[in-house]
Amino acid sequence: MTTRTRICLAAAAAAAAAAYFALAARLGPSAESSARAANAPFGKFARAVPGFLSRAAAAFSGGAAAAAERDELAAEVERLRAAQLETDRLRAENDGLRRALGLVAENPRLVCAEILSRGGATGWRDEIRIGRGSDDGVAPGQPVVAAAGLVGRVLSVTERTADVLLLSDANSRLSCVVETPAGALRGVVQGGGIARGDRALEMLHSSAPFTVGYLDKDAAVAPGARVLTSGLGGVYPAGLPVGVVSEVGPDESRLYQRAVVAPYVDFGALRRVFVLCSGPAAGRESP
Repeated sequence: MTTRTRICLAAAAAAAAAAYFALAARLGPSAESSARAANAPFGKFARAVPGFLSRAAAAFSGGAAAAAERDELAAEVERLRAAQLETDRLRAENDGLRRALGLVAENPRLVCAEILSRGGATGWRDEIRIGRGSDDGVAPGQPVVAAAGLVGRVLSVTERTADVLLLSDANSRLSCVVETPAGALRGVVQGGGIARGDRALEMLHSSAPFTVGYLDKDAAVAPGARVLTSGLGGVYPAGLPVGVVSEVGPDESRLYQRAVVAPYVDFGALRRVFVLCSGPAAGRESP
């Protein structure tokens, strides 16, 4: 039985008892006495009604207050979660800036540059445009790195901007070495994106793996092996970190091994990069 039903029954009983007492008073003292004796339980019930109503009202009020408090606590929890997300974001940004300052301090030829846009004119995610150019000593062919590892190379420049071809581009190839217990194993790194001649409607995933081809088929290459630039070709200096081997197996020709490499750099999360200029860094400070 609900609280509302109980209240209605109590009110009806009280009204009936009052009407009965009034009728008994008109019938005389004996009838009134008999009526009072017969209806004593109703009187007790009627006297209990106000207390019951008071307790019911208190319970209802307490439930409403508890619900309001619960809603306030839920809102506070959501606010704290949002504040934690913002704190985590700021901490990650500060860590990135700290690593950037460390890189520049270690190598004064590095020019720090903010990423202005991605994808170039075609919309592919294998190029970025940075806010540095020839006025800052940036020139085509120079390597571009991040705190985690190699990013790519400069394609073209203007006075204040430069376009960078990422390693993730399928047309990007460079000589590398894979570290093995038996020594450095030479190979060629190729990006995991889509070749420019392929116009299929597909976008490059930010963490698309690279491949390393032309590895000696008899060499022991284990997952977790580091992949570094070899220094051959005259574009990238030796020893720049590229990624780690995740899988290895024979290629289509069965004459070599091919390794799948997870890049060190998360290309989709890049916000700033560093251009390795050929001479001392010149130009204005990083924005």
